[in-house]
Amino acid sequence: MRMGSSITVRALELGAGPPGDGQLPVPPVLHANHTAALAMVIALYAGFAAAVVFSIVKLMRRDPLPVVLLVAGFIACQMEPLGDYVGFIVYAPDIPYFHWWVMGRQMPSFILVGLVAYLVFGGYYAFRLIDRGASIARVAFVSAVVVGIPEVVMEMLWRHWGIISYYGANPTRILGVPLYSIVQNSALLPVLGVTIFVAVRYLPGVKLLWLIPAIPGVTIGYIVGTTWVAYQAIGSSAPAAVVWFGALYSCVTAVAAAYALLRLPIVRERRATRSAPLGAEPRPAAEGAALADGATR
Repeated sequence: MRMGSSITVRALELGAGPPGDGQLPVPPVLHANHTAALAMVIALYAGFAAAVVFSIVKLMRRDPLPVVLLVAGFIACQMEPLGDYVGFIVYAPDIPYFHWWVMGRQMPSFILVGLVAYLVFGGYYAFRLIDRGASIARVAFVSAVVVGIPEVVMEMLWRHWGIISYYGANPTRILGVPLYSIVQNSALLPVLGVTIFVAVRYLPGVKLLWLIPAIPGVTIGYIVGTTWVAYQAIGSSAPAAVVWFGALYSCVTAVAAAYALLRLPIVRERRATRSAPLGAEPRPAAEGAALADGATR
């Protein structure tokens, strides 16, 4: 309660008003379903543990890329309060282990590692798809259906259980999740996959470590960069028509950005040469060996 009340008081001190007053909307104070919230915390930490084990196994097989993604994902997690602030997201203060402080905000402890499994497993798999020359249709299916739908359903359930809320006057919400957030989350995976693919191709050896700062920057840059119009409309408590315009604009921008990356010449070239000879060494293993060799020099 103290957390939610302090947010509201601070927002009012900064001149915020209720939705419709043309000012910042005030976040609600949520009360989470304890069982569901605890299960979510356990599941996210279990996913993190699985990502650590996967990364270590890959490293032992001379493929250090998952370890690089593991570190990058951990750093990216610490930007969550920034995305929550501009995206008008609030968590229930009674979520178990609600004691992680970052950027001056008290957050659920799962924020510490919540994005790691997505980046390690999702980012690595997206990279492998692109490196193997998968078609745009297949990449889009994996991103939007295989990964996107379960993620969106999970957020809807979180909203149902009072764990999280997208607040403000937002008519685009579907079962509590904004339309632009659904599209954005469904299109993020190809963006990460292309970023990793380009890095592996052009940053041999220890230079691949540049992915550690690049991945967090690309993630927050894509999310905020493609959705700022919707965020600004909601942050201004704009009329429904304006919010809808901002949401649709953001949806188109998010999809266009992902499509443009999948149409980069280097990615198109890889699709054109995807019928590589059988028995050829997979690129991830070759690049992993190059990184290992570079690290010993």
